[in-house]
Amino acid sequence: MTTLSFVAHQDDDLLFMNPDIASDVWDGQDVWIVYLTAGDIPHRPGSSYGGIQYAEMRLDGVRAAYAKTAGVANNWHYEPMTFGGHPVPTNRLAGTNVHIVYTYVHAAAGPEDNFGDLWRLLNVPGFTAKPIDGRPAYTYAEFVGMIRGIIDHVGPGFIRTGSSIGHREGDHIDHTAAAILVADASTDDHGRTAVRRFEYTGYRVLNLPENISGFLRDKKTEIWDEYWPHDPELNQWSWRAAMSRRYAPDGRIFHPGVPWVPPGDFASSVA
Repeated sequence: MTTLSFVAHQDDDLLFMNPDIASDVWDGQDVWIVYLTAGDIPHRPGSSYGGIQYAEMRLDGVRAAYAKTAGVANNWHYEPMTFGGHPVPTNRLAGTNVHIVYTYVHAAAGPEDNFGDLWRLLNVPGFTAKPIDGRPAYTYAEFVGMIRGIIDHVGPGFIRTGSSIGHREGDHIDHTAAAILVADASTDDHGRTAVRRFEYTGYRVLNLPENISGFLRDKKTEIWDEYWPHDPELNQWSWRAAMSRRYAPDGRIFHPGVPWVPPGDFASSVA
């Protein structure tokens, strides 16, 4: 089977979807992870990093994390691809079926930017998102077309995203926007779900009971420990509570044929 996971930032998969993606890797499945923003932050006064430099640090972190997951050397092949007419950078982990895809679209990074380009694509008519690596800009239709192109190319058995109602639960604005954009892209011409989709809970998992223990918790932690040293915004104590939690609620599973109706309160809840 092929699995396809869409997240906003380079750590959402490790924090909120693992150990599920790790299990796909261990099973030898064809695994694709797509980062729908650059995960960037501005260069702030007194800081030595920001912008695309910080985005690349985080990508180095997920590369190390997936090499650890697969139990192979941290050796990736760069594979430029085109989806929906847009050039998109991808990497494949040598000797495995693990692929990462990244768009370099601006993330929401308050207080300088509390909204981010994914929210603007959904809510600002005529907005175009300009990737920070200089690739061609996206309109809403082009970004959804790019996502649809990935889905068509990969042909997944199912899709993972964050929660499309996460804004109601205090989640990051990018998490919600990314989930809505993927849901929009994975429907048919009649607005019905075309590919089975699982939505995962984001920040709210920290307030939910522990539901991962033993071997899986230890492995999730080992993988996380490969990521965070690459991210200067984190330290060894960051997100430890997430290591024993992972929630994909039954009520947020969309099967083929199920109508998709975007949440009508997303724009107003954050504007």
